[in-house]
Amino acid sequence: MAEIKVQQHFSVGAETVWAQVGDPGAIADWIPSVATARMEQEIRHLVFADGQPARERIAEHSDRDRRYTYEYIDGPLPLKQYRSTISVLDATSEACTVDWTATFSAEAEEVESELAATIEEIYRAALKELSTIVSNPSVRG
Repeated sequence: MAEIKVQQHFSVGAETVWAQVGDPGAIADWIPSVATARMEQEIRHLVFADGQPARERIAEHSDRDRRYTYEYIDGPLPLKQYRSTISVLDATSEACTVDWTATFSAEAEEVESELAATIEEIYRAALKELSTIVSNPSVRG
């Protein structure tokens, strides 16, 4: 089982960041590796930038706690199990931290290691894009 934890500080309030992060169907707005996403009940259907489709289940969602958890159902990644949680944590009224964690397993340890590096890179690129968007709302796609 592999684990990833990525955190990033934002110089805007948690509500501003959650306004972007909190809609699971709008991830294509701030995750560069996702071309499109849409929700059907608790299932998120997405298409990666390379054209590959995937499905994820939103297992938990709390606007009050500014957190949601999702699980990989199927798609191009060779995952046996994947569960990820993204949270927006208050620091002050003008700053917050995004905490994004994942646990997953693949068929082999070397595959898990490669996936861990890829997934961490995706998370970091997404949080960088998110930072640009919330710091400069005119950038929004």
